[in-house]
Amino acid sequence: MNEPQHRISREIAAEVFQLAAELYAQKQQEYSLQELIMIGEEAQIPAEFIQQAVELIKAKQKNQEIQINNKTNRFKLAVLGVAATFITLIVGGWAYKQLSASNSSLKSAVAILPSENDSKVSGNVERYLMNKEGLVDGLLLSNGKQIKVPPHMSQQVVNAIKPGDAVDVVGKLGNSSVYGQQIEARTIMNNATKALVAKQPKQKKAKIPKPNDFINFRINEPVQHWLVNDKGEIRSAILTSGTQVHFAKPLAKSLNKVAKTGSQIKAEGVGIKTAHGSVLEVITLQIDGNLLPDANSI
Repeated sequence: MNEPQHRISREIAAEVFQLAAELYAQKQQEYSLQELIMIGEEAQIPAEFIQQAVELIKAKQKNQEIQINNKTNRFKLAVLGVAATFITLIVGGWAYKQLSASNSSLKSAVAILPSENDSKVSGNVERYLMNKEGLVDGLLLSNGKQIKVPPHMSQQVVNAIKPGDAVDVVGKLGNSSVYGQQIEARTIMNNATKALVAKQPKQKKAKIPKPNDFINFRINEPVQHWLVNDKGEIRSAILTSGTQVHFAKPLAKSLNKVAKTGSQIKAEGVGIKTAHGSVLEVITLQIDGNLLPDANSI
């Protein structure tokens, strides 16, 4: 018979988690301010307090008797101290909840740290992207990168980021295609204001436009940008007028084989006018004179 699995007491477990957090922070060596803000958000610590904490620790170290000639090393030590504190708070809180509430299902604090699969892109915001309900759910950068965020964060994005702003985006890159590339954002930093938009779970239902806000649309104009999903497949388009068009799956599947920049779209659909432009969902579609979906293109 196998021996029962070795058990660790509640008291030792708490110490184990704290020490593990400190060891992890030491191994990580350094963090950017953006990464610390991501960690702090999990502990419900506002970004401005993290920035203040970094500055206070830096000032305190300058007054200590230990002299560190290299300013870069001094800053790294300060940031490392803040990181160790935050990680300890997060992991310690997670451990406490796991030990005291057997029915809870919480994610490990390590999950909020930047993933090895994350990438960073930078650029200037050309315009907001919207879903078919008219909620901002992304950004189009001037370099063609298409930034994706959950629609429940629409107002947060609009408050922090404006067209023309330079931003740094950290997130997961989708497949690259001739139609563009999507990045699912974890954080978006406004380079000028330092305002940070960080991916958050949905807390309450986003406001959906009332049915009488929707109107019938008829369009006949060229495509300026094709917009894609994480697989690199067409999901929508921006026309030369700025109108954004969403396609049902059968239409999008057909478009992936015939679409090109400058294609002429003639369509009818139902949509809405917003402060950021018009958006509609297509019901009938012709591209360059061909009616879709076409059995030969599917």
